[in-house]
Amino acid sequence: MPDNGIPATLDAVLDREWLGGALDDINEDESVVGVEVVDSSKTLAQKVRFRLEIEGPGGQRRTGSYCVKAHLDGSPGVDLLSEALFYRDLAPLFDLRTPRAYYTAIDADAQQAMIIMDDVVDLGGRFLSAHTPYSLETTRDSLAQLARLHASTWGNTGTADLQWLSSRVLQMGESFPREVLQPLLNDGRGPEVPAELRDADNVLEALRRTADHAITCVIHGDTHSGNVYLDRDGRACWLDWQVTQHGNWATDVSYHLATVLDVETRRANEADLLRGYLQELESNGVAAPAWEEAWDQYTLSFSWGYFLWVITQISSRAVVLIHIPRIAAALTDHHTFRRLGAT
Repeated sequence: MPDNGIPATLDAVLDREWLGGALDDINEDESVVGVEVVDSSKTLAQKVRFRLEIEGPGGQRRTGSYCVKAHLDGSPGVDLLSEALFYRDLAPLFDLRTPRAYYTAIDADAQQAMIIMDDVVDLGGRFLSAHTPYSLETTRDSLAQLARLHASTWGNTGTADLQWLSSRVLQMGESFPREVLQPLLNDGRGPEVPAELRDADNVLEALRRTADHAITCVIHGDTHSGNVYLDRDGRACWLDWQVTQHGNWATDVSYHLATVLDVETRRANEADLLRGYLQELESNGVAAPAWEEAWDQYTLSFSWGYFLWVITQISSRAVVLIHIPRIAAALTDHHTFRRLGAT
């Protein structure tokens, strides 16, 4: 185990003595007497669900269910640094539905981080995905949670000095030059997508123009259909905060609506859903943008979400083939590239 306290292996994470000292919901007079691995999965990071049996001073016992998210194979964990910082520094400040973190650790030099959080499944949660479009009720609820996040940091209140929240839009675009991006656009992920949206120069120029949008607040940054779950009461909750950053509110809203709804449902309801989001901003104490300004900003803000799914290679191909046409339809409906000056 490194000096900074981040366990390097799953066996080290599941050490009973270490868990007893690390998890902030285990009292000093309690001890971990049993550990059971429930499930595991891996994309970039490894996620392991486990259950603990915890004994108190009088011999009484209780159970706790957790999920550890980390790179336990020694691979670089830079993708988790911002998420760990979010759970450590920001999540406790917000009245936001998201998993509770019981342990976070960050070693920036080694590019490693670890989060031990709620086991959402054991708590009765149900993960959502692109394979089933969101109901309008769920979409309103997920937008309301985004509005709460945005309002809590509107004008970068309390977060302006946090360098890890710097906007990533331009940086991400520069990481995928034309010669890298164009083969992805050509790989069949968008066979019905208009030619102007399959041109790497256009995509990168649209991203550069999007990076110039006014920064208004902290945004989630990756608001696609798979980053929301429903809790046991059916309420929308947000997770996966790897690309949290300072940005424009509309980046989150446009990306979300363009991925979670099928095209026809989005077309029929996006204006009403945007009005609901603006009302939620107002109810959370923010003077929301006027309607014309908000609609203009919303319809100019689909490029970030589109770019993220153009470069996505770790998600299920089936999900890519759902998200890309949906976002492309929104870009086309609102002439976003042309209005940005990207074509």
